[in-house]
Amino acid sequence: MRGKNIWIIALIVLGVVGLVFVEGFVNPRNEAKQNRYEAEQQNPLTHDFTALAKYRSPYMGDNSNLSHLNQALPLRERLNGYQLYPETFTAQVNYSLNTHEMDAEELERILVYNAIANFVMIDNLEQVVYQLENTSHILRREAAQQWTGRELKELQNPELWNSIVRDKLVEPVQVKEAFSQIVDN
Repeated sequence: MRGKNIWIIALIVLGVVGLVFVEGFVNPRNEAKQNRYEAEQQNPLTHDFTALAKYRSPYMGDNSNLSHLNQALPLRERLNGYQLYPETFTAQVNYSLNTHEMDAEELERILVYNAIANFVMIDNLEQVVYQLENTSHILRREAAQQWTGRELKELQNPELWNSIVRDKLVEPVQVKEAFSQIVDN
């Protein structure tokens, strides 16, 4: 009986040590890693483009897919609904954001990044209207394709995406140039 009690006590001690290790070290480390990843998803320069592949669609009419795609892009915490216009192959993405609440350069970078991601992932989407509280911006597929100099479908390759899109949105001058070329106001 004494040997059995020693085994029980040893297993209880091992369980408590394991629980303390998991709750005290493993879970906080995983949570910090997840928080860091989530923060990176808010910036076009660090966003995980490969995570968008599951939202690839030949048609813009799938509101659920469009919604999930935009919820995986920067500025998702300010999303405020969508409106699809199938006759013009247009998606309107509404944000609860006033342009004065955010640095203009960062907002332009995000809008260009998000629009091109929408065009790359949804084949027949021709334009995206970003409706903010105090303004709206129309971004067109044709202008985005001219800016990238490539068929947008090719940019599904993460290496091409990084070199053609992300790397061109680093410097403020590049952001202004991209925004002025792609946005039709």
